[in-house]
Amino acid sequence: MMLALAAMTLTASAQLKTFDGKLFSCQYPANFEAQEQWFDEAFNAKIENGVEFLSVSVTDLDMTSEQLKEWADGMKMMTESSFGEPTGWKAGAPVLKGKQVTFRAEGEEEIDDQKVPTVKYVYCFVTPDKKCFSGELKFKKSDEAKYKPLVDKIIASCKAK
Repeated sequence: MMLALAAMTLTASAQLKTFDGKLFSCQYPANFEAQEQWFDEAFNAKIENGVEFLSVSVTDLDMTSEQLKEWADGMKMMTESSFGEPTGWKAGAPVLKGKQVTFRAEGEEEIDDQKVPTVKYVYCFVTPDKKCFSGELKFKKSDEAKYKPLVDKIIASCKAK
């Protein structure tokens, strides 16, 4: 049993690598490429020529649970429409747990003139030291079983400096 647990831990950690920036650190999918960091407050990683994308940003904003819910409602609205026009994305209800909110959305991204069914998890949370992290993890819908378990691991890995 211990061997199986060790193998599962090794497999899970092998799926992620670490970004260590000036203001924060976080983990991201090992198959993503880190992008040039233009601002100390933000980090992006993606798969070249793919829909896969991760964004993480940090601010000194302490939000209440109610403010996090309002943030998520606003992000859900912006996900589903742009300037009053539908985007083609459909977002689920935000899930609030303490000082963390997430929601899942489905849509399509165009790659090489093909529409690819895509999922994204949008998140925002406040750490005990009052740092607010937000961002999203986006990937092909067919890869959801692979990436969904990483959402909570990425969120848990975000540490302010």
